[in-house]
Amino acid sequence: MIILNILKKVPIFSDMKDEDLRKIESILKERSFAKGDHIFSEADEGDKFYIVYEGRVKIYKISITGQVKAFDYLQKGDFFGEMALLDKNPRSANALAMQDSHLLIIRHDDFQKFLINQPGILITITRTLCQRLRKADREIEMFSFKKVKDRLISCLIYLAEKYGEETEDGIKISMVFTHQDLSEFVGTAREVVTRLLKELKEENLVRQEKDSFILPSMLELRKKIIE
Repeated sequence: MIILNILKKVPIFSDMKDEDLRKIESILKERSFAKGDHIFSEADEGDKFYIVYEGRVKIYKISITGQVKAFDYLQKGDFFGEMALLDKNPRSANALAMQDSHLLIIRHDDFQKFLINQPGILITITRTLCQRLRKADREIEMFSFKKVKDRLISCLIYLAEKYGEETEDGIKISMVFTHQDLSEFVGTAREVVTRLLKELKEENLVRQEKDSFILPSMLELRKKIIE
């Protein structure tokens, strides 16, 4: 039942009946990765789809100059590698376990057999891929036109929308992000992120408590970007 509940949180499977989810569950494999393990590397064959059951995963690329650009940080219920359900083309990014992680895995060949009786799920997969493409378009726009401070604000807004929880003081980003994590997400040096976060704190747009960021007003943050 626990795995079924996880599957229901994955957009690709969320509209499926329990009996069909059990068929998905029957083809799932499970694997654990220690903190620091590479789950896959860029250019590896893309033959598996992953769901995070426990832990935390970073999806990223490394430039020719060695700079790390993070595309997403994933936790329980998140998924990645969905294009592997449709083809076996090489991976376009790297996946790293940031904590000891337990993943649910669906192999391409097993899923193709499942599709014979569930062709309608292709529509849902296409919709999910379109959402990923729109996110990629936003990232391209952000890096093409926005200043670093605006990129950092956009990053904080994205994290708040994905991981945030309402509190009396504002939106609390409950997932732990270091300044290094944010710098890789924004695409700049850690020292720059530290300086810009200090500015945002002085402007009362961001607060930091232990390992959490609190955004007192999402509206004010959004206004800051379009100023």
